[in-house]
Amino acid sequence: MKKTQSEIESRVIVGAHGVAAEEDHLVMGKVIGVGVGAMVLFLVGAVWAWRIQVVTMEEAQPNGPPPRPAAVGQYEVGIVNQRLFEQDWHAVEKLGGQQQALRNGWGDQPGVAAHKTLDQAMEQVITTESQ
Repeated sequence: MKKTQSEIESRVIVGAHGVAAEEDHLVMGKVIGVGVGAMVLFLVGAVWAWRIQVVTMEEAQPNGPPPRPAAVGQYEVGIVNQRLFEQDWHAVEKLGGQQQALRNGWGDQPGVAAHKTLDQAMEQVITTESQ
């Protein structure tokens, strides 16, 4: 009597407790055939999608892509491609002037020392406290 394909590929195994189970064997030729078939199907799909893209682009732009605009790389107002804002240096100049005034002493007019400088005042406090 000739065995069927499923009988050739599987056999019955009896376990330690007498439980019968069927063991399946994979035929490597079938596994490889399914893998190769999937790869061929994927390749055909990729070529088909690429061809659809090419035809669609030719229909949408028969003369090819548009030329690059002349102002590429130039800064434009109101668009994201704009330069940084001008920095305001007035605060730096004002702080620098205030620091200079503290070093020179205080007065109503710039450069006029009506009071002692901070260093001189601190030295005077230290000397009076130490005596």
